[in-house]
Amino acid sequence: MAEDFERLMRTNEQLAAERKAQDNGFADLAENDEAKLEERETLEETAELSFEEKLVILNRAVTRQPLNRELMLRILSFCTEEKKLNDVENHVMSFPEYSRATENPVYMTKVLVRCDGLEEIERTAEGKRVLPEDKEGLTEDEIDDLVATTNFITTEVGAQVVADHSPAARLAALLETSPERAETFQEMLEFVAEKPRTYGEVTDLLKGRPVLQTIINGRTETVQPSVFIDKLERAGVLVWDNGWKLTKEGEAFLANK
Repeated sequence: MAEDFERLMRTNEQLAAERKAQDNGFADLAENDEAKLEERETLEETAELSFEEKLVILNRAVTRQPLNRELMLRILSFCTEEKKLNDVENHVMSFPEYSRATENPVYMTKVLVRCDGLEEIERTAEGKRVLPEDKEGLTEDEIDDLVATTNFITTEVGAQVVADHSPAARLAALLETSPERAETFQEMLEFVAEKPRTYGEVTDLLKGRPVLQTIINGRTETVQPSVFIDKLERAGVLVWDNGWKLTKEGEAFLANK
């Protein structure tokens, strides 16, 4: 498994470089919340850690790359019941966020396993779980013959991260911490709900508004509209899919207003 992970890491470095060239900085690692990590950080072993320590590590893995964050959360949500690897791959690739992801679904899944967000389960063709002792004394070829499927299921740590990062919770936190912008955020969501919007259209919507002004070190500065878009995207209610669109969670928020 270690060799497979190293191979996936090399493949994803190439993919990350391609995405970085395409996304004008959005592919950079996040440097806020709990996500500030070294780009080549070695994932820690979690077996002897407390639940809270495992939460910190998993949160870092999920939030360190903004372009992958929603997909990793979707993997954790999808695997609340045991799922086969190819089903996880197909699920991830069905979302518009995947077109901008810097990692492939298998790599993201392996990272979540290493960070204790998912449990990896190997099964025989008859559905029996393959345990470590079942592999003792077997050659690699014999092990390959024994293991018919590799499945994944979300751990308690993974389930907690999903709950903590639910779009409803993230949006509520955003509106609570920026009440002066709450009306603008809602107007943006309503604007995007009408039809997919370009960045230019959102800029025109907000142009000249006092809400774009902020005080930094005693000086009045103008906040770019991209900041508002980024915050709504990070809250999980906005997604880029050939235009800015509402996610299902964004639609649900407006429906309940």
